[in-house]
Amino acid sequence: MELFGHILGFLSMGVFVLSYQIFDRKKLMLAQSVATGLMSLQYLLLGAWSGFGLNLVCLLRNFFFYHRDKKFFSLWLWPVVFALLMAAVSFLSWDGWHSLFIILGLMLNTLCMGFLDSQGLRKSILLSCPLILIYNVFEGSVAGVISEGISIVSAVIGIIRYYKVKKLQEETP
Repeated sequence: MELFGHILGFLSMGVFVLSYQIFDRKKLMLAQSVATGLMSLQYLLLGAWSGFGLNLVCLLRNFFFYHRDKKFFSLWLWPVVFALLMAAVSFLSWDGWHSLFIILGLMLNTLCMGFLDSQGLRKSILLSCPLILIYNVFEGSVAGVISEGISIVSAVIGIIRYYKVKKLQEETP
């Protein structure tokens, strides 16, 4: 079962990497949801209960963010509700003190997804992904460690590209 869990983790990583090439918000949320679902199953098969439970909450969160163009789903309160739901789920899925890393990482990610623009979200990834990466080290999720590492590098590249484009726009009359 553990081997199958690692295979699902690498499939999830592949979907996450492909999702970085998607610019349409709804398609991006759909791809991220598939990757999150696979990662959740990986955590289940590895016995990483905090990762499993919190990623289930992330699936629900992604559903809401997917439908953000509808009034009910666009309420400013939803990111806070999901962060609090993650805190509640963490009590039920507690794996030990190392669970704090994924709890804090996913709560931070959820709040930033809800309140920041894309550039702010990239910057927040530099805080949330290392926390999740540390949890993956403790749980032995090789794909999770690599996936978070790729996310960090992608965020840095995105930040640099953004500032280069901004600088060019400022210099162009």
